[in-house]
Amino acid sequence: MRPLINKSEKDLVCSLRQGDVKAFDELYYRYLPRLLGFAYNYLTDETEAEETVQVIFIRIWEVRKTLDEHRNFKSYLFQSVKNQLLNKLRNQKKNCTIEEIPEKYCVSTEDVFEKLTYKELEDSTTALIKNLPKTQQKVFVLSKIDGLSHEEIASQLSLSKRTVEHHIYLATKFLKGELTHKASLYYGPLILIFFNL
Repeated sequence: MRPLINKSEKDLVCSLRQGDVKAFDELYYRYLPRLLGFAYNYLTDETEAEETVQVIFIRIWEVRKTLDEHRNFKSYLFQSVKNQLLNKLRNQKKNCTIEEIPEKYCVSTEDVFEKLTYKELEDSTTALIKNLPKTQQKVFVLSKIDGLSHEEIASQLSLSKRTVEHHIYLATKFLKGELTHKASLYYGPLILIFFNL
């Protein structure tokens, strides 16, 4: 068993700033599987995915003294991997011509960027949904994620159909407002797609 498995992320980052190798190891093993999965999802090559994640952890060790323990370390990691993936894609684009790549292996950089952006939007939305009032949260999840009709939700939660509609309206308005406020121009169409509007 890892010695620091029960330590909070904030405590581990504080220790890492002081050069604590055990804290670094714990953060590494805590997030490695999800980061590898994230990278592999876009590169579809295990070695490249591992290489991308290793580069990020090497950088984190190098800049450990400047890390902010009040910042969400997990989000910082995923954002760093995302940036590394985009840099890798840009470099690959510079280093080869389209004629050198068999057509069946061609993947549009825009497609990958859109996938990464959509994933980021999805993660932001999931976090925001958790901030909704409990009933509103339940209604929104049942409607937009589980695909239940307003009548089915009303019956399941013992609410009127009108109350269900009102909860969905308020939740959607809140989420769209928050995401649009945070979003780049590129997010605009994705937000509409994400909420089926």
